[in-house]
Amino acid sequence: MRVLMLLALLLLGGCQAEASPPATLFDYQLHNPAGAPLDLSQAAKQLASADVIMVGELHGHQGIHRFQAELLARLLAQPRPLALAMEQFSRDRQPVLDAYLEGKLGEDAFIEQARAWPGYRSDYRPLVELARHAGIDVLAANAPRHIVRCIGREGPSYLDRLPASHRAWVAERLTLTDDGYKARFMASRHHGQPPTEFQFAAQTSWDDTMAESIFNYLQAHPGYRVMLTVGRFHIGDGLGTAQRLQQRAPRLRLALLYPVTPGEAEPAPPLWRLRVAESPATRPTGEPAPAIAAGEPDC
Repeated sequence: MRVLMLLALLLLGGCQAEASPPATLFDYQLHNPAGAPLDLSQAAKQLASADVIMVGELHGHQGIHRFQAELLARLLAQPRPLALAMEQFSRDRQPVLDAYLEGKLGEDAFIEQARAWPGYRSDYRPLVELARHAGIDVLAANAPRHIVRCIGREGPSYLDRLPASHRAWVAERLTLTDDGYKARFMASRHHGQPPTEFQFAAQTSWDDTMAESIFNYLQAHPGYRVMLTVGRFHIGDGLGTAQRLQQRAPRLRLALLYPVTPGEAEPAPPLWRLRVAESPATRPTGEPAPAIAAGEPDC
C-alpha cells in the first residue's frame, strides 16, 4: 500500500482500462499476447508467473515511463520478491546506485556520480524512488558507454586490453554470430549509414551485458524475478537482450512488453503490445555506439 501511495505522488495516477486509443501523451493501452486489452490489475496477475519482465521503451516518452512506474508499483505489491534492472545505468556505477538506495548519498550527487541519463528526473526518478522506498535491489545492468564506444571503433578485441576489473563491466561472452538480431541490426541505418561489424559488436555488448546481469542476479537469488527497463529495439521480435538471456537460461519465463505508436506494425505473439500516442520527444533506440560524455575516458 505504501508503494502505491508513493506512486500516486510521483505520477498523475489512474490507468487505462478501456480499449480506446491513447488520448494524450501520458495515456497507454496494454494488450496481452492474445490481443486482449488489460488494466494494470489484470496485467499484473497475468505477469505474476514471469521470471523476467522486459518493458521496452521509446526513450523520453512520458506515457511509457508512466506505465513502467505504475507496473512496478503493482508488481511490488505482489508477494514474490522483485528486483529492478535498468539499461539506464552501467555496471561501473553500481556502487553509486547502491549508496543512493541506502541513503548514503544525496540525489544531486547520485545523478552526477552515476552519470544518469539527461532525462533522469522526469523519466526514471519514479522507478528508482519506488525501488528505494520498497527496499529492493536495482541492477545497473548495462555496459559502460565509453567501453561500448571503443568496441564500436576498434572491435571486440578492445576488451582484451582492459584490466580485469574493467573487463568485468562487460559480459564475459559476446554473441557475435550471424543470428536474427544481427541481421535486423545490420539492415537498419543509423545516421544514414549502414552499420559495421564493429558497431554490431558494440550493440550486442549492451544486450549480452544486460542479459548476463539479470542471469547472474537470478542465479544468486533463487525465487526472485526481475523487471527490466530497456529500449524497445533490444527486445524487438524477441531478439536482442531477450534472446541473449534465453540462451543463457532456456527455462526462464520471459514476458516482453513492446510499445507501438499509431501506424506502426504491431508486435507478434508472444510479445505484449503497449499502445501509446506518438511523441516528438522520443528518439531512436538501438544506436550502435554512444558519443563520449563529459568525464568519460576515450579509447
